[in-house]
Amino acid sequence: MVVDRLGPENEDTQRDPALVFGIASLLNDTGSDMIAPIWPTFLTTQLGLTKGHVLMVDGIALTVTSLSKLGAGYASDRTGKRKAFITLGYALSMVARIGFILATYAYQLFQIVLWKSLDRLGKMRGPPRDAIVAGHVQEKKRGAAFGVLRALDTAGAAIGTIITFFLFEFLGYTGIIMLAVIPTIGSIIVVSILVKEKRGKDVFKGVTFRGLNRNLKLFLVASVLFALATFSYSLLILLSVNYGYTVPQQTLLYLLFTLVYAGSAYPFGWLSDKVGRKVVMVAAFLFLILTSAWIFLVFSPLMMIPMFILFGLMNGALDPVQTSFVADLVEEERRASIIGAFQMAIGLSAFPAGLVIGYLLDAFTPVAVFQYSIILSFFALLMLALVRPIRNGGGPGEI
Repeated sequence: MVVDRLGPENEDTQRDPALVFGIASLLNDTGSDMIAPIWPTFLTTQLGLTKGHVLMVDGIALTVTSLSKLGAGYASDRTGKRKAFITLGYALSMVARIGFILATYAYQLFQIVLWKSLDRLGKMRGPPRDAIVAGHVQEKKRGAAFGVLRALDTAGAAIGTIITFFLFEFLGYTGIIMLAVIPTIGSIIVVSILVKEKRGKDVFKGVTFRGLNRNLKLFLVASVLFALATFSYSLLILLSVNYGYTVPQQTLLYLLFTLVYAGSAYPFGWLSDKVGRKVVMVAAFLFLILTSAWIFLVFSPLMMIPMFILFGLMNGALDPVQTSFVADLVEEERRASIIGAFQMAIGLSAFPAGLVIGYLLDAFTPVAVFQYSIILSFFALLMLALVRPIRNGGGPGEI
């Protein structure tokens, strides 16, 4: 149990926040990833949305996620409250999953945007949760603490996907979504009972784009272009339908993507410490280009599989390195506010990206979407090439 006062001598207790939140995250992600692999076809076959609408909804959801995290970080720091935002976040996700079922009856597109946005608004739990963990754990052990969170989060994603694979045939879309509510209720109970309020380290330092140096400006432009070029996993799931994949088989493809993403994130993060952030970022950009270009090689169902692997590698390379690269390019006193502004810009870019990609998918073909992604990714890569990372005085290679 998390207690109010933790001394440095009580190291076992200090790890409890990460473990408690890890369990809550495992439960919530079990529910979330029960829905994730069937989400694209649920929208198209049960609600009658077009494939383009699916990508638009995903883009809106990513933008809401970004803004909710910033808003919750600010409000949590101003009020000194953490637990309330975390519990509310899980509760919103639970209500949204019930809402997905309600959306099958009327006003499907409007309702699904509403409920999906509410689900993503639940991501407000992230910054306050991280603040509690950071505030309870010694700095030298924070990496391990957040590693526990990440590991249990990934375990939940795998468990949820496997449950859907085995039960979809018996429960169908509605049954799976309703079942996914139960683990999230477990998350609320875990946090409510085991977490005691204690103000952690402030996580919101404001947002500013002022005083960006040349490298930061170039990297921001490159990252925004890349965000505009990036599609969601839903596109690949919808594409697999064209090659005869059933819903259980699509679930396995999603599981493959998830495992590659989670399994490669740590190695890419470690590699960035050795050879430099820019090298790994270049790899992430190239992985998206390769994912998109692979469409020209897909002539059979089996040839779809490498697209999910490449897309997983792209996310695995991007996730642990992008924010670290920003941190390396700015002085410490402005680091938090610049990172906040950077993350906001990336999140906001997801909205127009979803609109453009959704339009191209409905008006033309999936090939047009991938061509668009290749072109923008290429320009993003050119901008990234102009960034000149500084040398790390404490170790080899570029930062």
